[in-house]
Amino acid sequence: MLSAVLSALFHRERTGEGQAIEVPMFETVVAYVMVEHLYGETFVPPLETAGYKRILNRWRRPFRTRDGYLAVVPYTDADWRAFFAVAGRPDLLADPRFTTLESRLANIEVLYEELSKIVATRSSAEWLDALDRAGVPATIVNTLETLLTDPQLEATGFWQIVDHPSEGTLRLPAIPTTYSRTPGEIRRLPPRLGEHSLEVLREAGFGEAEIDAMLASGATSVVPSPGAPGSRPPRS
Repeated sequence: MLSAVLSALFHRERTGEGQAIEVPMFETVVAYVMVEHLYGETFVPPLETAGYKRILNRWRRPFRTRDGYLAVVPYTDADWRAFFAVAGRPDLLADPRFTTLESRLANIEVLYEELSKIVATRSSAEWLDALDRAGVPATIVNTLETLLTDPQLEATGFWQIVDHPSEGTLRLPAIPTTYSRTPGEIRRLPPRLGEHSLEVLREAGFGEAEIDAMLASGATSVVPSPGAPGSRPPRS
């Protein structure tokens, strides 16, 4: 949706013409998923069945270490050679089933099963250190709890601790995107019931008499002012 809107805005910027955009959910999801999974059905007649075998492999998942889980993603020939060397498995390094992309794909289930067994022999920290030095892509797989203390998120100040007037101290995620000229910031906290009723209704063009009628009927409400429960804030 965002890409479609940006494309239309760019067209408007260039031509002055607006246009209607339709983003059908089903077709969009199919286009996204089948980039890889069309696979052999890309060709007519098909060369293979649909479904990217490397991704659909039952062993392709976060690998259990001695104390957690790790995503290990050797992909190129050099990555796999480096991984086998770090793992101390010269037998796999020389195994013709795993020397090229084509041979690995033909034996992908055996390869990933072997990978899972190897990763289980060391701790996550041991693997991260060794694979980082070898240049093999790998990272910790966080749980919901460890995300709260993730070193990267702590270093970037991602989690914001704020004081809410009615809910107390809250933890909120920061805006993940950074801008060199227009940085984002949290300027408003999660609103209390009725906190912005008046400003929204006024922006929508309702008059004060109409707003008073809505308040009187219970159609809307406002946050009581301090020291005056149920009172209406002063009109702007």
